[in-house]
Amino acid sequence: MKLSGAYRFDVPRERLWRTLMDTAAVGSCIPGVRAFTPLGDDRYEIELGVKVGIVSGSYKGTLAITDRVEPESYRMTFEGSGARTEIRGAGSLALAGEDGTTELSFEGDVQVTGVLARVGQRLMGSVAKSQIDRFFDCLRAKAAEA
Repeated sequence: MKLSGAYRFDVPRERLWRTLMDTAAVGSCIPGVRAFTPLGDDRYEIELGVKVGIVSGSYKGTLAITDRVEPESYRMTFEGSGARTEIRGAGSLALAGEDGTTELSFEGDVQVTGVLARVGQRLMGSVAKSQIDRFFDCLRAKAAEA
């Protein structure tokens, strides 16, 4: 599943970057997060509760940030499993700012196999979009507070 989008933040690029690097802020914004633990070297262990249609489950995995260019961009990878489902993904995030506002754009690709893919396939795109919107709305509030 391909994902992409752009969000506008009414904060300078450097402030948004600091918020994105704040483990507590990011962890508190991820929908369904149960744990978001730094492992060092821009790697994090994550545990989520996810519901897609009638399928729900708990998933554990690792998220890694690579190719970090402060305060402009980074790449990330994720892999995890749970509830007879495996999830892998990779993507990039870029920040462009001017006059105290920042445009955040992202793109990525996620592969889901197992029960979640079989039962929830038709709903995954709309659920992913909704979860991404929730994450960035929360992040927008956190960045404004910082």
